[in-house]
Amino acid sequence: MANNTSFSNDTKLISLPSDFSGLAVDGFKDQFEEVAHGKQQSVVLDFSSTTFIDSSGIGAMVFLYKRIEKKGQKLSLLNVSGQPHKLMSLLRVDKTIPFIEQADIA
Repeated sequence: MANNTSFSNDTKLISLPSDFSGLAVDGFKDQFEEVAHGKQQSVVLDFSSTTFIDSSGIGAMVFLYKRIEKKGQKLSLLNVSGQPHKLMSLLRVDKTIPFIEQADIA
């Protein structure tokens, strides 16, 4: 799997695939585990190219959120739109994890 992570200003940006479900989520388990143990101040999941998410994708995201939030780190979701936005809004994910339009990783 290609490295789809970038760092700057204590922020880790992770670009998610167009389909963040099932096997794709399994491919991110190790990366999310690594992030959960990391020292960054914040984590941004980039949904710019994500057009589909299912319960396994939501579950992985919430699991990561709970783990890093305990350490005082922040999780944000970048450029959420379409089906992922509808599903996350329905599940009220946006009430817990902020949706952002741009990442502060200059």
